[in-house]
Amino acid sequence: MTTRSMQSLLDLEDAAPDELLEVLPGSTVPFWAQVRMQIAWALSEETTGSVAVKTDDWTRWKEAKRLAKAFLPNRWDARQFARRHDVMFYVGGGTLSTSDGRARNWLVDDFAETSGNATIVQRRPLPSPIGRPAFTPTLSMEGGTARSRLWARGYTTPPETVKAIDRLMKAFAQRLGVSDDQIAGIRSRVMRAEAHRPYELAELRHVLGRVKPRVVIMDTASYTYNGETVGVFKDAGAYVAEPQHGWIGPSHAAYNYGRVFKHPSLLRGLPDEVLTFGDFWSESVRMPVPVTAIGKPHLENRVRSAPANRPRQILVISSRAEPEATDAFVMDLRAAVDADWNIVFRPHPAERGAVESRYPLIVQDDRVSIDRASDVYESLAEARVVVGVASTVLFEAVAFGCQVVARENAFAASIIGDTFGPRVQTASEVAERIAGTEHSSSTSAATDPYIWRPDAVEGYRAWLAGRLSLSTS
Repeated sequence: MTTRSMQSLLDLEDAAPDELLEVLPGSTVPFWAQVRMQIAWALSEETTGSVAVKTDDWTRWKEAKRLAKAFLPNRWDARQFARRHDVMFYVGGGTLSTSDGRARNWLVDDFAETSGNATIVQRRPLPSPIGRPAFTPTLSMEGGTARSRLWARGYTTPPETVKAIDRLMKAFAQRLGVSDDQIAGIRSRVMRAEAHRPYELAELRHVLGRVKPRVVIMDTASYTYNGETVGVFKDAGAYVAEPQHGWIGPSHAAYNYGRVFKHPSLLRGLPDEVLTFGDFWSESVRMPVPVTAIGKPHLENRVRSAPANRPRQILVISSRAEPEATDAFVMDLRAAVDADWNIVFRPHPAERGAVESRYPLIVQDDRVSIDRASDVYESLAEARVVVGVASTVLFEAVAFGCQVVARENAFAASIIGDTFGPRVQTASEVAERIAGTEHSSSTSAATDPYIWRPDAVEGYRAWLAGRLSLSTS
């Protein structure tokens, strides 16, 4: 169901006040698009207990090394080595798994391999910590980002733009009840983005001038702070589609919009189409653009090879919500189940650099393992039971044949409801739930075609052929 905070955004957008359509000098997409997701997160944190992860390992030495790489010949630099391709995948570069000693991007590699004339351009540096990319050519915008940060030093936002930002932020805060502290944090990030964006977009335009893509597959294209980037792709003549990368539903701000987003200026900042894992996900969102079920090939492939017999292992999934409560819950779970059960805790990807500070009890207890595998499917294939709050991983766990136990949380009712049975409050309830099946080591993996559309690669290939034929005609 739609959360209260999400509904407040939709109500505002359905009312469509003029300030939602105001475009700042030098921009092409209304300012509302730039701050909308950040405001949604701020409102969500108040009602769900989600705690933002604060990590900052910046040093002058690291920045100096980054800049040196940016100005020297670099085989991974998209600006230097991009070539013409009909299809361009533009991704973050964090959705990785290991395959034959290479880093495989589970989100798009299967699609890229069947696209014919395609390239992947990612925002993170290459090679990744787990190896060189499996798909060739894969390039990086990291050099462009470093150069942009250098050029942006000393940039001062024009006073009239600052006044407009402050006026609009105040209006949004009053309409939605966002606190002063939250607005101050959002404003700081906005001002930094204002300084970097012109240089980053110039780097991207240079790459697009070399690639000349007809179709761009961009992850997080529906996250409206990326609206100016999406607009640049459209200006280059590309059809922009976003592949689903995680949970989406009626309370996810990136995939639910009020009627004001039918305005051309706001539509400019959204993808032309969203490609989902299945009809279940497509039917749960409110988008002003087409939503098409394609499937998830990585899930299909890994489920087929998942072992039927599993050890007595419980995988606890973090969702960033209430880290102190989760820390204590895992300790209680360790005490509640028999000693021959392995307890494995998997932090949210955004928490990996802050596990020690967020989960001190778990870190200090050698009876609990911390899962640091890049691909959660490796962990699901070894688990017999999965415990979590609200995550796509719970749906994936069912496909892997795991028994799923959902924890109660303020967000859980709107994300998963009673899909996995009554939600539990305590670790002892988890122990009771698994007691009836703990003597069986056999699991049965199978994907629900309503949630995970089958034959994803074939479906994507047919979709792409249709898109490319339209761009030719």
